[in-house]
Amino acid sequence: MRQQFTTLTPAPLPRPSSWSPAERDKEPFSSPLPRSGRGVGGEGGGRGETLISARPRSGTGPLILAAGLVVALLAAPAAAWGPLGHRAVGAVADALLTPGVRAEVARLLADDGDGSGRPSARATLAEASLWADEIRGSDADRPAWHYDNMPVCGAAPAQPSWCPRGQCASGRIEPLLAQLADRTQPMEQRRQALKWIAHLVGDLHQPLHAADYAQGGTLVHVEFAGARQGSTWTLHSAWDIRLVSSALHAGGSQQPPVPALKSLIARARRFAPGQLDAPASEWVTESNRLARAVVLAYPGFACDRVPAEAVLLPVHYQKRAQRVITLQLALAGARLASILNRVLASSSSPPPLPRSAQSDPTAPSDRYRTSRPVPAAARPRS
Repeated sequence: MRQQFTTLTPAPLPRPSSWSPAERDKEPFSSPLPRSGRGVGGEGGGRGETLISARPRSGTGPLILAAGLVVALLAAPAAAWGPLGHRAVGAVADALLTPGVRAEVARLLADDGDGSGRPSARATLAEASLWADEIRGSDADRPAWHYDNMPVCGAAPAQPSWCPRGQCASGRIEPLLAQLADRTQPMEQRRQALKWIAHLVGDLHQPLHAADYAQGGTLVHVEFAGARQGSTWTLHSAWDIRLVSSALHAGGSQQPPVPALKSLIARARRFAPGQLDAPASEWVTESNRLARAVVLAYPGFACDRVPAEAVLLPVHYQKRAQRVITLQLALAGARLASILNRVLASSSSPPPLPRSAQSDPTAPSDRYRTSRPVPAAARPRS
């Protein structure tokens, strides 16, 4: 069961404790959404722009994608980010793994198979992160694991009632980490846990996967100011695909461009330990805050109805969205590496790495290695 509309007055959520004092003062985590009228944050920025500091290239217009791709995306079920975004999260994490954990990830993926049982050739988190969307509709699919239906209007419930029996994105992180860490489990079970974790960490950082509004935004249709009109997207697919491609300057490619990836990795290295150690329940709170303050800040938003016509997203909305996306992709990758470095760290000497991995210029330092216990989490979505 999905969206139930409410007329409650929106209220701010508590500020996530993992953010530094300076970051907690930034507007994206302090402004509730209005019940009606124009969205939060006027033309050109204000204080809300400072939390998300990556800047899009000046003069870069919105991407014009083929009509066939748009039709395919509108027909597909909602999935966080899409291949480009998930690969970016996985690639950031790949770069921040310790050498021993990188080798363990490669060992776990060595015998990975595709949906038909053939070798998948996956060897990295960037590619493993796509698996949970590739199995959609199969017996292995778990649709409810990809999202948290957290309310975006009114105060958030004290108890996460939107995640019954832990069957949501944030609720699956801890059980999957335990399965991955248990070396008595069959290799296939640990491999599947790794692939789920690589995907769900990304899902939890897509704001619309933490927002119970209009089926995650799939019922809201949007067009882009400054772009050739005629192609209508859903709000969800815009945040999964279109805005991600613009933010990373991908030009329609499903692989993150090297300059954008280097920028994300450099940014991921700068997150404070408190941000990386935050439990999944806090990740979803952060994403929900961004859904309220940024994603749903389109003209004419109202809690109790979905726009009857396609919404035109202003250029300033698009630029702000791109800054949020680069923040979330970098943060998701850093957190994915952090939890895997903890869970897969071994006291024994790691096996030697292939020469290509040994010479990887993006390999992280030992400051990402930690022996602290994995923090308690919350739950997941699709």
